[in-house]
Amino acid sequence: MENSLQQNELLISQTSKPLGEILIEAGLISASQLEFALQQQKGEGRRIGEILASHNWIKQKTADFFVEKWHKLVVEKKKKPLVYYFRHSGLLSEKQIAELLSEQQKQEKSTRFHRLAVERGYIKQLTVDFFLANIFQIYHSNVFSFAKPYEILSRYNKGETNFRRTELSKAPLMGVSLKGIQLDGSNLREANLSGCNMGNSSLIQTNLALASLIKAILTKVNFERANLCQANFREAHLKEANFTQANLQAADLRETYLFNTIFAKADLRRAKLPSEYTYDVFYDSETLFDESFNPVKAGWTKMD
Repeated sequence: MENSLQQNELLISQTSKPLGEILIEAGLISASQLEFALQQQKGEGRRIGEILASHNWIKQKTADFFVEKWHKLVVEKKKKPLVYYFRHSGLLSEKQIAELLSEQQKQEKSTRFHRLAVERGYIKQLTVDFFLANIFQIYHSNVFSFAKPYEILSRYNKGETNFRRTELSKAPLMGVSLKGIQLDGSNLREANLSGCNMGNSSLIQTNLALASLIKAILTKVNFERANLCQANFREAHLKEANFTQANLQAADLRETYLFNTIFAKADLRRAKLPSEYTYDVFYDSETLFDESFNPVKAGWTKMD
């Protein structure tokens, strides 16, 4: 009985999601594309689907499918073959479908239609998994709920910045701009923040273990007491960032810009650090380094 109630709740939540959230979860647009569309919608008042289609990020047919038909198909008891949904959503053309069916028939041991579509590059595996999870309740580990990230992008676009203690583990937030936000105490473990701009933000005691922050702009970000174990900061811009008491064990800080960055009482054991710096980087007597790394020789400045 309990399982049945949970399934019904799941179906209800699936049918009430905003279009942008659905498209992100289906792997059809990126977080930065959604962010752009939300900003443009604020100024123009057009629908999100129209804006995305006007930039050729999705087809208008795909937007219309998820707006007009998706909620009915999710709760429909009698399911159709997967190819039906790909055809009616505009994700596969008639020509592509014909090619895949023809190839499937020629094989001695027939490969599943959706696997062939992925192999030919016609559709993403994430998109296939999204349809399997939502239509057929067949779940895979890479199916991700974008509810919280979507909520943050929407609220941020309306001027909100306080998102303390938010659950964002494994969130795909590549290339988004979330400047000046507060994510203190949040969980961003394994989140992908590559290329994002979070300048002047507060991430005190935030869990960013194994997170990707490659080429991110993190100027003046407060990472005090944050867990950044094995985080990847390669080529990130960290000017005047504060890593006081942060755990940076095994973090990758190669090719990062660390001008006036503070590492007081931080744990940098096994971290990947360049051997030389031509600008001020600050540490203190309680900063932990590997024995092989000499901060004085590297040009770091010791704080009193």
